Amino acid sequence: MAADDPRTFGTAAAARLVDFAECARVGDWTLRSALVRYAQRFPDAASAVLELVRRTDGALQPFRRALERQPVAEVDEANRDAAPTVVELLAVAQVLDELAVVLTHWANNPREVDPPVTEVDGLAASAFATLTELGVARETRPPRRAG
Repeated sequence: MAADDPRTFGTAAAARLVDFAECARVGDWTLRSALVRYAQRFPDAASAVLELVRRTDGALQPFRRALERQPVAEVDEANRDAAPTVVELLAVAQVLDELAVVLTHWANNPREVDPPVTEVDGLAASAFATLTELGVARETRPPRRAG
């Protein structure tokens, strides 16, 4: 599935894409809520996807207000020295948005026993590779306390 060029997005399309993790989809499922169901069988994979969501959200944070007011092309132009660029980050959000579509369709169908593991893994790997290539830092967790 070829993604649309984020540079062409207006404020409404950009706002929806920036909200990829919380945007209600089929049956009111969101990516985050579908990940809860997915985690029942694949906790490590769900955790990895959640990390991708947080990394992408964090990297997009500096652009959020501007994207609410201006088309992506204008935000990109105003921040052309940013690394990574808003367009590069929105491209990652598009991959995670596609992952959300796959997971929410599965989560909404109680008869669907087998989760879409191959699709989820492929999309997550793509997002991970791109975030790494863009230099978006991975999360660091504080050491667990003994007890």
